[in-house]
Amino acid sequence: MYSQLKEYKYKDIYRFLSIVQESVEEEVGFWNFNEEMFADAATKFNKTSLLDIYITTTLFNYYHREFRKNGDCIENDEIERWIEIMKVYGIHPNIEYDEDADDASLVWFNKNVEHFENLFEKISPELVHILFNDKQFLFKFNCLLQDVIKDENKDYNIPWPEGSLNGDGTIKRQAIPKWVKNAVYHRDKGHCVFCCKDLSGLVNILKQSNYDHIIPLKQFGTNDPCNIQLTCEECNKRKGAQVKMPKYKYQSWW
Repeated sequence: MYSQLKEYKYKDIYRFLSIVQESVEEEVGFWNFNEEMFADAATKFNKTSLLDIYITTTLFNYYHREFRKNGDCIENDEIERWIEIMKVYGIHPNIEYDEDADDASLVWFNKNVEHFENLFEKISPELVHILFNDKQFLFKFNCLLQDVIKDENKDYNIPWPEGSLNGDGTIKRQAIPKWVKNAVYHRDKGHCVFCCKDLSGLVNILKQSNYDHIIPLKQFGTNDPCNIQLTCEECNKRKGAQVKMPKYKYQSWW
């Protein structure tokens, strides 16, 4: 049990969190991402979730653009800050930085591309840990994914595994693993996300829990841990294949 516990660093984590949240709010889609990993994560439940992929690619794309477009405004103090963050996560970047050279910060970034990719991969589980509890964010994120799955404008070249799609291009249903159900149950506190009915069996022995896709597969949803929510049987049947926003009610800690 204890071997599975992770020590999160949370170094500057809310700066990175705001970038990911704003990207979803502004409907910034997937681009410059590993399409093979995406296909694998979308079609079958994977502990490297689609949110992990979105986080790592979004952060890398954001800062690559930042260094490329605004490199002349990035001073030595900011480079030292990046070096400090990387060292906290056990990454040892190239620290050579000639602040008098042309495009000095972009040159430094390019020397450390692999280190930045490694950093965002290490940060991603921390952001997922926070964002997985934000059901409103997850709803918007999964709506964003619909465009990639539909791919109406043929913007992507997703290498879908053979036999993973239905004839209409939707993803085939997969059995939800126990580890996903456990995570969703604890996140949703054993209550239906629509009517808030207690499904723990402690208050109501007539519990009938359903693990439901936030964005239904028929509406181009995915088999991803971040696309699953807990519902009672009545609400699940009433929702059917509709896209329906859950209630965002949270119990105060005190």
